[in-house]
Amino acid sequence: MGGNISSDCGSHITVTNCIVTGCLDGEGLYVDSGSSAVITCSDIFGNAGGDWVGPIAGQLGQDGNICDDPLYCDPTAHDFTLAENSPCAASSNPDCGLMGAHPVGCAGPVGVGDELIPEGRVVLSQNFPNPFNPATTIVYYLPRAVRVELRVFDIAGRLVAVLRDGSEEPAGRHEVVWTGRDENGQQVPTGMYFYRLDTDGRSSTKRMTLMK
Repeated sequence: MGGNISSDCGSHITVTNCIVTGCLDGEGLYVDSGSSAVITCSDIFGNAGGDWVGPIAGQLGQDGNICDDPLYCDPTAHDFTLAENSPCAASSNPDCGLMGAHPVGCAGPVGVGDELIPEGRVVLSQNFPNPFNPATTIVYYLPRAVRVELRVFDIAGRLVAVLRDGSEEPAGRHEVVWTGRDENGQQVPTGMYFYRLDTDGRSSTKRMTLMK
């Protein structure tokens, strides 16, 4: 069914201390009607077809299970080491320990807490998942209240979608989900796109890829 993990044909699986992310087509963990999955101390997040859905929905929030961005150091470069402030780090889960196959230890801080934002700087993070289908999340951090424009452009530089229209937003972490649709609500084609964050006359741009 396109899932990262599939429990079907009468199978019964146990998943523990795992991270299941970035599935491009389907649920992160698919379970059919004749099968089952017992999940503990695991993070299922950012999968195109859904995370804690179907027969496993009731296990979210139970037995140490979470649905949070794991804060990989650099997933676009296939570096799935975890940031020190990752919700999957052992320090965040004393009853579970480390989630996933990779340790904690980025070269620098990743992510998310006002205390990690360099003073006076706006930080635009790489979208996740990337590549994506049909939706992706864009995260940015503001050191102070500021007016924000967040727009998506195609590879030719044409405006595709306006995700933030210039309204003032408070300091801290912000996230926006783009569903791959243009300003008219039409699904855009497969390809590379750019998202640009404009604040106080400064711009940050990153690229992302929609795959179908």
